Amino acid sequence: MAEPTKQTIKRLFALSGNRCAFPGCSLPMVDSAGTVTGEICHIQARSKGGPRYDSSLSISDRNAFENLILLCSHHHKIIDAHPEIYTTETLIELKSIHETSAGRPEKTEDNFFAQLLLNSYKNIQIQSNSGNIAINSPGSIQGKNVTVKTERKKVKIEAPHGSLGADPVFSKYIPHLISRYNEYASKEPSRKTKFNYGAISRNVETKFGTRWQLLGGEYAQEVISYLQGRINKTRIARMNKGKGYSAYSSLQEYIQKYGVKGI
Repeated sequence: MAEPTKQTIKRLFALSGNRCAFPGCSLPMVDSAGTVTGEICHIQARSKGGPRYDSSLSISDRNAFENLILLCSHHHKIIDAHPEIYTTETLIELKSIHETSAGRPEKTEDNFFAQLLLNSYKNIQIQSNSGNIAINSPGSIQGKNVTVKTERKKVKIEAPHGSLGADPVFSKYIPHLISRYNEYASKEPSRKTKFNYGAISRNVETKFGTRWQLLGGEYAQEVISYLQGRINKTRIARMNKGKGYSAYSSLQEYIQKYGVKGI
């Protein structure tokens, strides 16, 4: 499938100011270590069935500057998951506002960043591998989509460095909150259907665009607040609060109780 030109992405990168175009998001497209953290996104999908797809657009038009926007992976997932909210008109306006406020003239080094983004944009197919595969890591193969063909029934995705799943504190405290929610919510007397213990994790994934283990450390407080809020709404938690009991350990209490140390 055709892809955007390097010159197009160079211009897009310069006008992005190396920042996600979503309002209030300050995540870089390429961080100081050279890791590609941003994604080249189509306002109107590049293929049939995608969000905001317009069959009247040519392949060239779909990959043109006017139809492209740079976003972090988190906001890319949110925008494409809700095309009825993030319409073509809305994204065009969002792109215009961001480029006006954050944009700058192109620089020679932008050629380098444009190539990194294009490398990340391309799909990677791994036919066979007997060891580890590093994705979106300095010095590793970069790719937006990765197809892994293996004889094993499951492929384990390791949490990347800097993510919640890789942090020894959050990787234990968040499951503590999930467990406590499941404990309380499963005992709701008004429940008429069988309780689904995996639903809360899927709720987090839907809200934040990916599994909590893969979210960057900057999302820690948001994820923790969300889970604590869900616990607080359960009947048992409300009863405990009325009796002066805590429904769960705070992060600091958990660290002190179990002696968990951060990275």
